[in-house]
Amino acid sequence: MEKAIVLLSGGMDSLVCAGEALAENKEVSFLHMNYGQKTSVRERKSFDDIADFYHIKESDRKIIDMTFLKQIGGSSLTDEKIDVKTYQGDSNVIPDSYVPFRNSIILSLAVSWAEVVGATKLYIGANYEDSPGYPDCRPSYYEAFNRVIKEGTKAGNIEIVTPVLMMKKRDIVLKGQELKVPFALSWSCYKSSDKACGVCDSCALRLRGFREAGIKDPIDYK
Repeated sequence: MEKAIVLLSGGMDSLVCAGEALAENKEVSFLHMNYGQKTSVRERKSFDDIADFYHIKESDRKIIDMTFLKQIGGSSLTDEKIDVKTYQGDSNVIPDSYVPFRNSIILSLAVSWAEVVGATKLYIGANYEDSPGYPDCRPSYYEAFNRVIKEGTKAGNIEIVTPVLMMKKRDIVLKGQELKVPFALSWSCYKSSDKACGVCDSCALRLRGFREAGIKDPIDYK
C-alpha cells in the first residue's frame, strides 16, 4: 500500500482531502503547519479533533512551526497591522489574505517529511474555482511543483494530489457528506476563534457552499 500525507489545516477542504485519502485505503499521516496565522490555536484544535476522530496515531501526526511567516508579514492572516476584510464577492484580484509564497514553503516541508517516512502522495486541499485569486491555487502551479519534486528528490516518486482543486464549494460539501467527514470539527474562519465571523472570505465561501448544497453548516457563527 502507498503511504500518504494529508496537509490538514483543519478547514473543510483539507478535511475532505483527509476523507479521500483514507477512503482510498492509504496508510495516512496528518501534517499541520502553524504559520503564525491569527486563528492558529483554533486551527490546531480542529487538527487534533479530526486526527482523533480518524484514530490517527501520534506517531503519524506532525506539527511544523512556520511562525517565521509572521515575521515576514504582508498578509491579513499573519500581520497584526492588516485587518481581515469582509468578503466583497467573487473577484480575480488577489486579496490581502494571501500569504506570500506560503504553499510553496508548506509543500517543501511536506516533501521533506514524505522522503523521510516513505510517503509517495501529498494531499492538499487547494481550491481554484472558489478561491479569491490566490496564485498558489492554480492548477498550473501544482503541475509545476510536481515537476520540481520529481527533479529534486531522491526517488522522484512523490506526487501532490489535489482532490478538490477544481470543485465548487457546494460539491466539496456534498463530497464530504458522501465520505461522512466530521464537518462540525472543522474551522475555516480567518478572523475569529470562538464563533466563526461569517463575513471573511473563507466563512462567506463556506456558508455559500453549504447553502447551495442544501445542508446546514454545523459550526456556530456570530
